[in-house]
Amino acid sequence: MDVILALVVVVVAFYLILLRPVLAQQKRRRRDIASLSEGDEVLTAGGYYARVVEIRTPDEGPTLIRLEIAPGVVLDATPDAVQELSARPFAGGAASRPGAPAQPAETPPGGAE
Repeated sequence: MDVILALVVVVVAFYLILLRPVLAQQKRRRRDIASLSEGDEVLTAGGYYARVVEIRTPDEGPTLIRLEIAPGVVLDATPDAVQELSARPFAGGAASRPGAPAQPAETPPGGAE
């Protein structure tokens, strides 16, 4: 009887500690991807913040998401590349994000100030 009780405790602990958080994260990710729309900012699996420019769902093949990671730089990705929706509004480029290097000051024509 003690062996069965110990086995039940181990299975319940496994579910509560390991399996339940992973299932909740997968559910949240599926919900986020299903609710994606143009203009949303996402965090990709590669660590890039990007704005969703276009979502194409062809009759055959995977869904294609076009992501703008900087002004004029557009990538094609699958929904698997989207890790999560970002709460931050997309500002149009990496330099406008906190912690990004500052843009160098423009030098006037002639090179002198």
